[in-house]
Amino acid sequence: MTNNFAIQLAKLRKDAGLSQAQLADQLQVSRQSVSKWENGTVLPDIDRIIEISNILQVSLDELVLGKQKVAETSMINKLVNYYLESDKKSSEWRQRPVNNIWEFLARYWWVLIALFIVIGCIIGSIT
Repeated sequence: MTNNFAIQLAKLRKDAGLSQAQLADQLQVSRQSVSKWENGTVLPDIDRIIEISNILQVSLDELVLGKQKVAETSMINKLVNYYLESDKKSSEWRQRPVNNIWEFLARYWWVLIALFIVIGCIIGSIT
């Protein structure tokens, strides 16, 4: 854990644009203390770790364990996933074989309507 914390502290401090001296000033400790924490030779006490997470605006999990915050799935992503899943189910339904006339009519009802329209146009043009 010490090494992971040291790596995370250095990375997050740099990402925040702070020098070791600036972080030390905010924590009211010496720059050497911050250096020792980043080298992994010493760990700060729990109160300091909480202060560091507040200053760097990261969670304790991210600071201590290196776990990134899991982004919450947005409503748009949920809708897209739902659509893709339902589209997958409907395409599976279309690929099943037609076993009887009722399944054919349920699947291809539009063919019959188009056929009636074409026949109606032909009969209308003849008369």
